[in-house]
Amino acid sequence: MQKNPIFFLSIIIFAFSCKLADLRPNIIASAGKNPDLQKKALLLINNPSDIKLAPEDWIKYKQIQFTLKDVWHSKLVKFFTPIKENEQRMKVHIDFEKDIIEIELLNGPNKGIVYGLVKKDVYQIAPDTGKVFTGEDEVRIYLESLRLYLLLAWKIRDYEILLYSGETEKLGKNYETVYATTVQAEATPDTDQYLAYYERETGAVEWVEFTYRELFSWYRGVIKFGYYEDWNGKLYPRRITILDKFTDEDFVHEIRIERIELPKKPLTEEQIIQEQN
Repeated sequence: MQKNPIFFLSIIIFAFSCKLADLRPNIIASAGKNPDLQKKALLLINNPSDIKLAPEDWIKYKQIQFTLKDVWHSKLVKFFTPIKENEQRMKVHIDFEKDIIEIELLNGPNKGIVYGLVKKDVYQIAPDTGKVFTGEDEVRIYLESLRLYLLLAWKIRDYEILLYSGETEKLGKNYETVYATTVQAEATPDTDQYLAYYERETGAVEWVEFTYRELFSWYRGVIKFGYYEDWNGKLYPRRITILDKFTDEDFVHEIRIERIELPKKPLTEEQIIQEQN
């Protein structure tokens, strides 16, 4: 993929001229890392009105697989990813024990290609080359982002710094909010921030404001979670929409989950012999 150096230079100049994004609400900016606010945040997240919305621990599943469609309405952002199609179907396999995420493309010119990430190492699996480690940053960033979006609804409570940040109204609905980050509550160029909006009536997380420091220190985007459906005894969002702002009429891209499943464990030698008999 050929990139325009003038285009990149203009982005770099713009990025350095912008102020570091800071998602901290006023209550957090003044109170800091208050243990009472942390307890209240955990109470809010773990005890929704609808108990089926209480987050699960992803690690207990060991592995998880999503079948989904990634729909793009921003050609600019898609340009910095390995995705070629405006509507890309894929299988996403996440192994929590080995720290691996793999996607298999199900349509388009790269159908059948597998992109993977083990820790920070990027690889590609193709019929003509087999498994090759490529070190492509655009693939790594895309896979890290996709994993974040898919898991965030349950992972918010796992952040090192988790603080209740008050009630608010957004687009005519009432929410309670939780601020999440790592290392320290204050904004830094190296740590991302998240501000989650929990719907007052049900306790569902509906919006999350987020930063993406690795791309731009000034950037702040919005994730919208919707279409909650029952899976494995829990309610989980089937649509994850990424926008630049709450009020945007169109999205950057949208993840439409078709299926969530636990991969079948491979048979042991003893089980294979039993099935053969």
